[in-house]
Amino acid sequence: MYYTFAITIPARTSLAAPVVETLRLTKGIIHRVEVEFYPGPRRYAWVKIFRGGHQLWPTNPPGSFRTDAYTIAFDEYYEIKTAPTALVVKGYSPDADYSHVVTIRIGLLESKSAILLLTALKGIIKIMKMLGIKV
Repeated sequence: MYYTFAITIPARTSLAAPVVETLRLTKGIIHRVEVEFYPGPRRYAWVKIFRGGHQLWPTNPPGSFRTDAYTIAFDEYYEIKTAPTALVVKGYSPDADYSHVVTIRIGLLESKSAILLLTALKGIIKIMKMLGIKV
């Protein structure tokens, strides 16, 4: 399943009072994350993605995604087994003169068979690493 969320960040939105959007998901494994910035923000719009008060992406807590006319995309393996199943996006643009839209896309596997397959692959990778095979 792919979820997509368009988040509008008004001009002059401060870090102290960011736009907060809840991304409602189901239980499963997040395997893909995309953060799309349309042309225009000139790096004046920032976003961070959280779950349960903990910043997930970017991984470093002071970090944030920001760019212009570019999609930040990466493969991920993040399990959501229990509530809260929602993610929270915080966006701000303290120096922007205009509102900007950032689109967040989340790829999620929710079927039990897909989860079992990924769990098996995770185990195989662990064994390969124990054997000294770089993965």
